[in-house]
Amino acid sequence: MIPTSRFLMNPPPVPADAASAATPFWKKLFAAGAFEWAFRMRGGDARSFFAPQDQSGKLLAEKNAWLEQSPDRYVAVTDAGAPLVPQLWNMAEEWEHASPSDDQAHDLVALARVWEPDVLLMDSSTMNVVAGAVCMPSSWILQHAIGKPVHAVHDMVPQLNPQIGDKIDRFLRQLPPGKAFRRENWSFTRSAEYNYHPALQRAKLDETVTIGEIHLRVEQQLFCAIPGAVLMGIRIERCPLTDLAGDPEVWSHVAQKIRTMPDDVADYKSMLRAREPMVAAMERYQKTL
Repeated sequence: MIPTSRFLMNPPPVPADAASAATPFWKKLFAAGAFEWAFRMRGGDARSFFAPQDQSGKLLAEKNAWLEQSPDRYVAVTDAGAPLVPQLWNMAEEWEHASPSDDQAHDLVALARVWEPDVLLMDSSTMNVVAGAVCMPSSWILQHAIGKPVHAVHDMVPQLNPQIGDKIDRFLRQLPPGKAFRRENWSFTRSAEYNYHPALQRAKLDETVTIGEIHLRVEQQLFCAIPGAVLMGIRIERCPLTDLAGDPEVWSHVAQKIRTMPDDVADYKSMLRAREPMVAAMERYQKTL
């Protein structure tokens, strides 16, 4: 076993701070100003990010159900990615997220049954996506990303590469060993479902949507360097849009982001037909408070 402390700092789990635990995850997510693709990184802790957080066990139970139903839909590993998977198992075992077992397969499917976050691995020399276990995708297909450079994967996202593509590439290539970084990516959905794989054909936002149906969906993303690769972890947070109405400043910023979102971006986020109805519904709802 390769000790992960050689390449990734391994502090003890960080207990949740009472004040931060009481702060909604969306509180600092929306800055003032028009919509733009943002690339804001802050320090993170890989061990606590991948540690179990759902005390109910429902999240892992749902992941296991999706993996049982269709493992090839949610997990993919290339020849270049296969040698990297044992490193993830070493990390999980060293962090006491998993127990060594001689009769347990140490593949990526098995690890996805242990870790709550979804994971992606990018080869550090090519920045190709070489492995992934993504059971809670935000309307994208893992197989469409596997084997491609990150920049090419992002080509499908309108205006993202011209705005922040080079920043993303530089960040991933220069990610220092022993450090982890976090960011968020937000969208809106018509339900609180975790798994938004396109094959499931979830109901989309359109002009008939009501304020009570709209949910904020946030990908909490973590990045850290391991030998030969960059590890990306993804946790999904979601809440009813109306939860944000208690903070008038945030509510105003959200409406501004939706109102100024370019058509091609709104279409990509499956919001084009719902954009104006969403803003109007938010204005009506605010008047009832």
